[in-house]
Amino acid sequence: METHLETEKVKNPSLLGLITRPGEQFERMREKPAFWFPLVIVLILSVTGGYMVSEKTPLSAELSEIPDAEAFQAAMKGVGIIGGIFGFVIAMLISALIYWLIVKIGRGTTNFVHMFSLSVFTYFIAAIGQFIGGLVIYYSNIDPTIVVTSLNGIIPADEPLKSVLGVFDIFTIWSLALVALGLQKVGGISKKAAWTGVIILFVISILLALTAGMAINFFDSFEGAM
Repeated sequence: METHLETEKVKNPSLLGLITRPGEQFERMREKPAFWFPLVIVLILSVTGGYMVSEKTPLSAELSEIPDAEAFQAAMKGVGIIGGIFGFVIAMLISALIYWLIVKIGRGTTNFVHMFSLSVFTYFIAAIGQFIGGLVIYYSNIDPTIVVTSLNGIIPADEPLKSVLGVFDIFTIWSLALVALGLQKVGGISKKAAWTGVIILFVISILLALTAGMAINFFDSFEGAM
């Protein structure tokens, strides 16, 4: 009976509490994972930030020559929003799977629901960064390809270095630090195992950004030659 009453008293983890008292929220998450309402909030922040950036992204020369280019652009933005929603959910599912694997490798104990909750909550910080970046770009003349809260918002650079600098974003790093803490609190793995997993993920993100930057540089050079 006492155990049942203690379980009922467990509060849901709080998104805002993740900023001020992250350890407490992860303790709650371990007892009572939650994700539906946080998922909606994080999705709104992320998609809104992406939409504001897209509003300041000009049409390419080829698309601008299409009849009714503005209508076409509006339709593409609508498709982009829908695609962004599905892409966001898929990204959360994939990241939850990755966190689950890290915990299993680190000999912790968890399940997919807990890791999905961890994925959504920790992405809240990155979503705030996306929203702030979108606001800044929307109300200024900043290049929409720049991540304003990252090093490429401070250090001018061409591709592929530009994309690599974009990975060093204060909100992304903050989010990853929370992932490391969450893997310990929710997944029950050691500090060393949690940070090793997060550092590997960060290195992979740098390599992916480098590859994307090289691809952008290649296609820009190809179009210039044409």
